[in-house]
Amino acid sequence: MRTYTTVALIAAASVGAMAWSAIKPGDGIGTQAYVVTQDAIRATADWFRRGPADGRPDWEAAAFDMYDADADHGAALMLQYGCGSCHAIPGVAGARGSVGPSLEGFRDRAYVAGVLPNRPGDLVRWLINPPLHAPQTAMPDLGVTEAEARDMAAYLYTLRGG
Repeated sequence: MRTYTTVALIAAASVGAMAWSAIKPGDGIGTQAYVVTQDAIRATADWFRRGPADGRPDWEAAAFDMYDADADHGAALMLQYGCGSCHAIPGVAGARGSVGPSLEGFRDRAYVAGVLPNRPGDLVRWLINPPLHAPQTAMPDLGVTEAEARDMAAYLYTLRGG
């Protein structure tokens, strides 16, 4: 039991640090920090409470949770930005492109476009500006905002391999 308490405290501290870094300067830092950190800690506690049947946290699944992102909106954004004209994307209407790779099973891949580790932050950075990370890529900079990229990343992480 002591190990789970230690893990919970470490997780809460990391979530608090992530929440602090998400606050924009000049937003009433004290109040915002309190609210954002409180929400993040509540989300972490909920995650521990609803954990798997064996009582052990699923750290792999937690690593792919996108803070404050909406996977459903991410799928709609992929349709809006025309991602399906180049990629086959399960769950996105008409996304049957063959120029880029199929995004089926994206969550289980080791790399994003073969150049960045498949981690949430790296994926978001890739979606915002692919040519910055791979100048020879055929994937254009579509002007995706960070919030949109987070939603799109959240959707991509729902695509498990089969």
